[in-house]
Amino acid sequence: MSDAKAEAKAEAAPKSKKNILLIIVAAVLVLILILGGALAFFLLKSPAEGNAEEATAEAAAHGEEKKKEKKKEKKPDEHAKPVFAKLQDQPFTVNLSGEPESVLQVEIMVELAEEADKERITSVQPKILDVVNRLLRAKTLEEVKTPQGQEELARQIREKINAILEVEAKDEGVLSVNFTKYFYQ
Repeated sequence: MSDAKAEAKAEAAPKSKKNILLIIVAAVLVLILILGGALAFFLLKSPAEGNAEEATAEAAAHGEEKKKEKKKEKKPDEHAKPVFAKLQDQPFTVNLSGEPESVLQVEIMVELAEEADKERITSVQPKILDVVNRLLRAKTLEEVKTPQGQEELARQIREKINAILEVEAKDEGVLSVNFTKYFYQ
């Protein structure tokens, strides 16, 4: 009887060792699959799926750096050709404020800081034309007659256009306003 018990114990020992080995192999395989899945997730994840606030802050910082670099690169070139643009094909013709029969007709050319400003002006041209028309109609005959009045009008037009273009510095956007035709009655 003791032989039978010893044989039963001997057979049970290899079975339990096989079970433990099988469990360990299965656990290692599951662990490898989990680690592989996590690794694939983090490596294949696109940046767009990341934190939106981080991306926005990063983009804003990058934009500020670009502006600073552009200003550093933009050194006044004394030999650069001036860039001019006509505000509209036909001269502005408006009734002046005050006297019912007083009229002002002007053709306006603007000097721009760079060629890219022409496209910016074209993209917001309806706003610019509206602002200039309103400004011209608000003037009186006495204001537009004098050279000082003409200079003041040119300065105001320049400021209004630069405000629409959201220009920050005086050497950007519209540099000067020139009247190529100036008629009042």
